[in-house]
Amino acid sequence: MEAIYGSLMQELDRNTQKRIKSISLMEDAGVKMAEIVMDYCKPKNVLLLLGSGGNAGDALVLGRILLNNNINVSAYLFDEIKNNDAKVNYSLYKGNVLDDISDLSSYDLIIDGIFGIGLKRELSNKYIDLIDKVNNSGIKIVSLDMPSGIDSSNGISYGAYIKCDLLITIEYLKVGLFLNDGINSFKDVKVINIEIDKTNDVINIITKNDFKGIYDIRNRNTNKGSFGKASIIAGSSKYPGASLLSYQALASFKMGVGFQNLYVISSLYNMYALAHPEIITNKLSEIDGHIKYNETELDNIIKHSDAISIGMGMEVSIDLYNTIKYLLLNYDKTLIIDADGINSLALYGKDILLNKKCNVILTPHLKEFERLSNIEISNIKKDPIYYAKDFAYKYGVILILKSATSIITDGIKCMINISGNSGLAKAGSGDSLTGILTGNIAYFRKNDNFINACYSAYMLGRIAELGAKKFEEEALTISDAITYIPDVIKEIKAL
Repeated sequence: MEAIYGSLMQELDRNTQKRIKSISLMEDAGVKMAEIVMDYCKPKNVLLLLGSGGNAGDALVLGRILLNNNINVSAYLFDEIKNNDAKVNYSLYKGNVLDDISDLSSYDLIIDGIFGIGLKRELSNKYIDLIDKVNNSGIKIVSLDMPSGIDSSNGISYGAYIKCDLLITIEYLKVGLFLNDGINSFKDVKVINIEIDKTNDVINIITKNDFKGIYDIRNRNTNKGSFGKASIIAGSSKYPGASLLSYQALASFKMGVGFQNLYVISSLYNMYALAHPEIITNKLSEIDGHIKYNETELDNIIKHSDAISIGMGMEVSIDLYNTIKYLLLNYDKTLIIDADGINSLALYGKDILLNKKCNVILTPHLKEFERLSNIEISNIKKDPIYYAKDFAYKYGVILILKSATSIITDGIKCMINISGNSGLAKAGSGDSLTGILTGNIAYFRKNDNFINACYSAYMLGRIAELGAKKFEEEALTISDAITYIPDVIKEIKAL
């Protein structure tokens, strides 16, 4: 799926109006929206909520078509209509116009035509109060182009926002639908085409079809050396469970690798040694309950690894920083840095990423990325794609910026993963992503790491979706979810 920034959509709309009259575009949009609405729920009594701009015009065309099909339509204006085309369509509208909407009980459908894609301001109380009332009414809601209250470019909400059952959007999905609060603002979406100019400046939204053919047929005449060696360096006396979640994601799910190595400090060795017999568990030197920098041990890890991940539950320390620095300078395959590995880079210096021998994937959540980039979260949220791409390009890394949805970028290419649910909003989800990623990188080591990163993010979200079919999201743990990885592999192979 392709999405664009709302600001770009406004530019495309203006350019299109040089060859097609704006009122003709509005008519085409409203007619096609009406067709979808009538097919969607066959309403009998419809309420139009109108703002002052062009979005109101689309709604008024839609309302006129519904009236022509013997559907009762009423309209409520929040403000005086200012858009000229919308004024024309208001003059053509022959339905009821309401002075207030204190009682919504007679309607079976509400059309949200309050704001379109251009909203960039906080809402006044009159909008907030009505939006809350509409959301709590229990009546089906269809929004036009964007759910009102959501920024079409970054998904930030401006005090309140419509939560619609169906969104009908014009020409392209908008990036803001998949970021911040935007992901909560709609249940289903349909895109209509009205001859708006096209663009190649799109952000791709991940779907399972992006991974069709990723799995080759496994030849029988192979051995464990044929399928890669994955290594996880994780854990500390303070956070011993991070290692467990990471390597469960690698071992229990049988990601496909031939060798699976776990490296933990000596005091954690007995905890892990027999938990999964197929895992090769190794001892590392420690100091004060966390890893101690040791080049000899690192050379051994490098020798036996097609992918290495490091940082999960390891505690921030100069020893961890120096360990990462040594791997960056001496390892020539793929290094995945997560959690306290990222925090150590933020504290002791991220510029070591500029001088590296290996491919690097960083997996920060928003707070970790704030520390790493020295940019406040509030600013990151305003344009997370820009900041993620900028950092990835500058440091020559693949970045997976984790939130309710994840942005995956190498500084040039960018995709958004939307699979998942609130069951992942729990400690340990990031550790499991790293385990999945380590396994996939080692197994698909001949593939583009960008695709491997996208697939790993998708897989984590998908196992949560499958897990929620058995467990309520509140009760879903990451240990529950990871048992569904074989099901995801099966789904992708079946494409």
